[in-house]
Amino acid sequence: MNSFVDLYTDADYRVINRDYYASTWEMISATSDAMMPFQWIGSSDANYTISVIDTDGNETDKTTYFWEDSTTLNWTLTGTGSWTIIGPVYGCSSTVSGDYITTDPITLTANKTLRMTVDTSEYSGLQYWRLRVYKGAVVVYNKDDWDGWDGIAYYTPEETGSDYTIVIDVDNGGETVTNYTGVSTKEAVIEGSGNYWWYDGSSVTSIGLTDIFRLKIVHASYTYYSEWMCVQSLSGKTKLKISSSFDYGGIKYADGYEQYTYKSATVRRSPRADVEITGDKLNGEIVREKTTTAVRYILKMKVTEAEFEALVHGINGTIEITDPDGKTYDAVNVELTDPTWYRTNGIVELSFNDGNNINIWSRNNSEL
Repeated sequence: MNSFVDLYTDADYRVINRDYYASTWEMISATSDAMMPFQWIGSSDANYTISVIDTDGNETDKTTYFWEDSTTLNWTLTGTGSWTIIGPVYGCSSTVSGDYITTDPITLTANKTLRMTVDTSEYSGLQYWRLRVYKGAVVVYNKDDWDGWDGIAYYTPEETGSDYTIVIDVDNGGETVTNYTGVSTKEAVIEGSGNYWWYDGSSVTSIGLTDIFRLKIVHASYTYYSEWMCVQSLSGKTKLKISSSFDYGGIKYADGYEQYTYKSATVRRSPRADVEITGDKLNGEIVREKTTTAVRYILKMKVTEAEFEALVHGINGTIEITDPDGKTYDAVNVELTDPTWYRTNGIVELSFNDGNNINIWSRNNSEL
C-alpha cells in the first residue's frame, strides 16, 4: 500500500517477498507511546481492533489506547416528562412522547470517529428509543430501535465543527430508564474516510509498548499484520517525512497524507554542486541573465522493498529530512538510485538539494 509501515494479509508475510528472504536489517522504529504512521482498508464502521504480537507469539489488545476521552456530556430536557438530569447522567420514571434530551455542543474533528456507548440494560421498551447526532439543526447520524443493539455506535464526521450535539428521545410515553445512566463518548486517534483508515503517529498515553513486536489489525473481514517494530530511542536517527495534499500512491487520504520513518543514517554532502546558468552567448562569452547554485546532499540508508516503493511514490510529494543533529532539509530535485540488494534488504542513496539553501543571482534584462 506504498507505506513505510507496510501491512500484510498473511500472518507469515515473508512468503510474499523474495524466495531468499532472511530478515530486515533495520526494524521499524517505535517508542513506548507511539508508532510510525500506518494505514489500511477496512469497513466503513470504526469497529476495529488493534493488537500487538511479541516475539513469543503473545497477543495483547491495544485498541482502547487509540480512543481518547471527549468532552464531558451535560444534558438539557425539552418537554414535560419526569426526567431527572444530573450533569452527564440522567434518569426518568416516565416520559412523554416528543420529549428529548440534548447535550451541550461538543467539538468533533473531521475523519476522527466519535464512539458512543449506551448501557441498554437500563432502558425499558428498547424498540422505542432513539439516539441521534446533530450538526447544527441537521441530523447526521440516527440509531432507531435499540432492541438487540449492543449499545455501541460510531459516527465519523466529514467536517470539523463545534456545533455537534447528541439527542436521545423515546416514541412512547410509558418507557423509562431504570437507573441513572448516560452516554459515554470517546474520540478516535485513528482517522477514517469511507473504507480507508490511518494512524498519523500521534502519541498515545500509557500504551506501554516494549521490546520487539508487530501489529495485528482486525476490521470486519480484513486482517492485517505489520513487519517487526522495535521500541527504541529515536535520538541519533534521521527522520524522513513525506507529505502531500494528494492521495498517496492511489490509496485515499482525506485532506492529504503524511508518512514518516526513522532510519539509522546520516546526511552528507555530495562531492558535486548544481550550477545552472541562463543567458545569451555573445562572442563566446555567456552574458548571464540568471544563475542558480546549490550544494547537493546524499542520504544513504538501508531499506526494505516496501520502504523503497514508498520512496518511489513519495517523490511526488513533499520530502522533509531531519538529520540526527536536528538540521532540517527541504529535499527538492530529488534523485533516487536503484538499490543494491542484499537478500531482501537494499542500500539506497537519496540525492537532493536543500530548498532552504539555494542561491539565485539575476540581472535586469534591460542591462543585457
